[in-house]
Amino acid sequence: MKRRTVRTATSRRPAEASPSAFVPPYAPSWVDGLNGAIDRLPGPYWAPYLAAFLAYLGLVMLVAWRAETPFPLERAFPVSLPFYGFLLIHYLDRRAASSLDAFRPAFTGTEVGFQEVRWRLTTLPTVPALVISLVSLLLSIGSSLNWNRASPEQVLTTLAYYATMVFAGLYAYHSVRQLRLVTSLYAGWSRVDIHDVAPLYSFSTLSAHTAIGMLLILSGAVLFTADKLTGGFAAGAVLFGALAVLTFLLPLAGLHHRLAEEKDLALAENARRWQASTTELYRRIDAGDWAGADRLNATLTALERGRNAVERIPTWPWRPETLRGLVAALLLPVVISLLQYVLKRYLG
Repeated sequence: MKRRTVRTATSRRPAEASPSAFVPPYAPSWVDGLNGAIDRLPGPYWAPYLAAFLAYLGLVMLVAWRAETPFPLERAFPVSLPFYGFLLIHYLDRRAASSLDAFRPAFTGTEVGFQEVRWRLTTLPTVPALVISLVSLLLSIGSSLNWNRASPEQVLTTLAYYATMVFAGLYAYHSVRQLRLVTSLYAGWSRVDIHDVAPLYSFSTLSAHTAIGMLLILSGAVLFTADKLTGGFAAGAVLFGALAVLTFLLPLAGLHHRLAEEKDLALAENARRWQASTTELYRRIDAGDWAGADRLNATLTALERGRNAVERIPTWPWRPETLRGLVAALLLPVVISLLQYVLKRYLG
């Protein structure tokens, strides 16, 4: 009876969780809940944002039309910002996941560690995201208090402004947090091979698109607002552009130093072998070993080719097309401003 009881108790014991099973380190934020709901919808993930923007813009225009107030095209720009902003956060999470998959061959941690990195890269913590959202909302309300009675159109525009401020706070937190994770990933969880740098380039796309996402807002402001690149707006645009460049460069700076160190080590190793081979070549020449000297001469040729190949390896971890995209986004507001100036001057 005892043995049967022991076997019964053992058979009823719940299975223990596998030590290799991934457990999320924290619950997802409300933004991630929204993104998850949108991802479950049929069609491309960006379609609900576009549909919501067009519906909201149509409502604002309908209210303005019924009130017989003009609604110029530039007024659509501020209404579009919250929809663009939350779409941008959604896109950057998807971009981060793709970059991490491309980085996988250089990742030195375990599979569970890899899944945790994915979670942290693509998921905001619940409490900080909620606090930042509420603080941004309260600041926007405090900065736009108006005791006069607002029209329905003004109410709708103000609500879009509130949502834009919430996006701005979340985007700053999201970008800083995500790009700091990239920096720590490069510093502590990556294998740097100077002859296999392709996986290490993956996160340059993420940092570039984070910066380009900011610069597109600047281009829209130049295109649709009255300030253009003049006065205080020009100074703000320069600071905004500088911030975008730093957003691109800073997460990659640590990896740049590691690649530079690996390149120096590879060149030093090549130089050591070159010196040893040269010494041996001279010894064989002095000894009249012409066949051995000829073989060593081929070795020196191979070492020279290897040194040239290492010297051509870039230490900034991005592809040329990534940098070209960022430069184009930096120049776009200037090009738009110049075109508007030319058109205004010559066409009136």
